[in-house]
Amino acid sequence: MPVMDADQRRKLEDSLLRKAEEAVRRLRHEAESGDPTRVDSLAEGMAGLLKTREFPSVRAAEFREITRAIQRGAYQRSVDSLLVQAERCGHHGDEKGRNALLTQAKDHFAKALRFGADDEFRHGVERRVQAALMTSKDGVDDRTKEASRRKLEQHDVGAKPPNGIERRRSIRYMDPVLQVDAEGRRCTTINWSTRGLLVDLPPEEFSHAMGGKLRLELHCPEVPGVGGRQIAHVVRVDPDRHGVALSFPDISTVILDLMHAMKDAGIKPEPER
Repeated sequence: MPVMDADQRRKLEDSLLRKAEEAVRRLRHEAESGDPTRVDSLAEGMAGLLKTREFPSVRAAEFREITRAIQRGAYQRSVDSLLVQAERCGHHGDEKGRNALLTQAKDHFAKALRFGADDEFRHGVERRVQAALMTSKDGVDDRTKEASRRKLEQHDVGAKPPNGIERRRSIRYMDPVLQVDAEGRRCTTINWSTRGLLVDLPPEEFSHAMGGKLRLELHCPEVPGVGGRQIAHVVRVDPDRHGVALSFPDISTVILDLMHAMKDAGIKPEPER
């Protein structure tokens, strides 16, 4: 292959940069009006272009970041649209349609996080998923309205702690109490959410290390026949409340199933104050 002189290289680089700029325009247009999976397909083409040997390395890094931001925005918009549709299905009593949309929203939510969506987006989605699950053709129940009011007052979800700083990622409930089997040891919840539990295991009798993994069985006596297995990790001990805090790797579908069963049974979970 003949060696390019400086002028030929500059012209080639300029051509590659123009192609990348055009690809960004197509990506942005598709992200605003199309399916995010189509954006992913265009992003793959962009990735191939940026791998061209002659593409300026500094500009390649810049275009990769732009592409990532566009993909993130596309999935965030898709999650928002799917949740709006899920809420409408709930208002019309179409629980099957709502659940299908929530499943798709969860997949797009995970992809938005992978592309760098922030905690504010994460918290907002988790709150809206819980609200959608508690919405029926009769409207949103009082518990969800109250949670939304606290959200506006505190700029976060859940009850406000004594020091006034809210760090929780989802609403925590104290009632109804859940039954937990933690690798053969039975206990109950002090509070629970879609992201974790505080269980009544005396810290001095608990042998697992911080960060250790536990296999749980979760059930609720008030909705028999519903529940299942859930992986959790030990995140802290709470000597004052004689409990151990466990965190789920992701939003727990077992907890979501239990919340759905509670709604069907007319049970409104009581948030922790």
